[in-house]
Amino acid sequence: MKINLALQLSAVLVSASAFSADMVITGVVDGSLSGGIPKAVELYVVNDISDLSRCGIDVASNGATTAGNHSTFSGSATAGSFLYAATETPGFTAFFGFEPTLRTPSFNGNDVVLLQCDGVVIDSFGELGVDGLGTPWEYTDSWAHRNSGTTADGNSFNLTNWSFSGPNTLDNQTSNATATIPYPLASFVYGTDDGSTGGDTGTGGDTGTGG
Repeated sequence: MKINLALQLSAVLVSASAFSADMVITGVVDGSLSGGIPKAVELYVVNDISDLSRCGIDVASNGATTAGNHSTFSGSATAGSFLYAATETPGFTAFFGFEPTLRTPSFNGNDVVLLQCDGVVIDSFGELGVDGLGTPWEYTDSWAHRNSGTTADGNSFNLTNWSFSGPNTLDNQTSNATATIPYPLASFVYGTDDGSTGGDTGTGGDTGTGG
């Protein structure tokens, strides 16, 4: 029995390790169009992922210590591409000029966003158990963007890996293209400490679809 448990634990750790470098959160956006949209998460794909349904986004709201909302991805993804998860399509498309490829649970600019695969958190934005209002990582009506050269943080949020437009900088902004401080779409370059390839400079999504 001990041997079986050890083998099962080893399998889980191997699975988590395999996914830990496959995808990373590169940005979160809390828009100010009617209804507070677009609400979106940008992801960078480090390695090819044949089955995105093993992954999804969890949201912990208003200082919760655990996630209360979850979405599951579908489709596949190619290394070097960016994926865009949004709560809806029309507002995202109106603001960014292209459709999102995935779905995310709704969130606000004080909520924690987690990327998980096989039930293991492989990257995170925001500090669990903390309401983001008034904190350095608040992104109300604004955006946060991962600094190039960094890698996934697991479930330990690292503030120094991020840059911020500042709360309310998207107020009255109807398009990213004309925004005073636009979100830097698809500009992230992945860290090279593990030998991975650099990021893509395109703005297109991939084959993943909402779950």
